[in-house]
Amino acid sequence: MGLKDKFAESFARSKTMSASEQKANEIMGKLLLRKAIVPMVLMFVVIIAGFMLKINSWAILGVNLVIAAGTYFYIKKASEKYQNFKPYAGNLISLEKKGKKDYVAIIKQGKLPIKLQIAYGGEDLEHIKKNQQVQIYYNPEAKISILISK
Repeated sequence: MGLKDKFAESFARSKTMSASEQKANEIMGKLLLRKAIVPMVLMFVVIIAGFMLKINSWAILGVNLVIAAGTYFYIKKASEKYQNFKPYAGNLISLEKKGKKDYVAIIKQGKLPIKLQIAYGGEDLEHIKKNQQVQIYYNPEAKISILISK
C-alpha cells in the first residue's frame, strides 16, 4: 500500500466519523500536541547552542535524531494511554464544576452511582438536564469524557 493509498484511506475515515469520534480525536490531538512541544523546543535549543558553540553539524544532527526517536516512542506510548475508554450508560444525577474546566459527574448506572472526575469534555454535560439518560465514554487515566448520546 502506497503513501497515496494510506492518505486516501485516512481521509475517507475522517469524513465518515461521527461527531463524538471527531470530538475525541480533537481532544486527544490537543493533548498529544502539548506533549510534543517540549521536545520540539529542545531540538531548536540544540541547534542554536550547537552553532553558537561551533559543534560539528553531524553531531547536532545526531542529537536531534535521538531526540526525535525518543519523542516518537514517548508520543506513541502516551497515545495508547488515551485510547482506553470505558462506556457508561445511565442517568445523570449531578454535575459540579470544580475548576475552570474540571467537572465531577455522578451517573446512576443501575443501582450504583458512579463518580467521574472529568478534566476534558465536561462542557458537553452542562446542557443536559438532571436525571436524563446519557451514554458516556470515559478514560479514567486521562480524565477524558466523550458524550455519545443524550
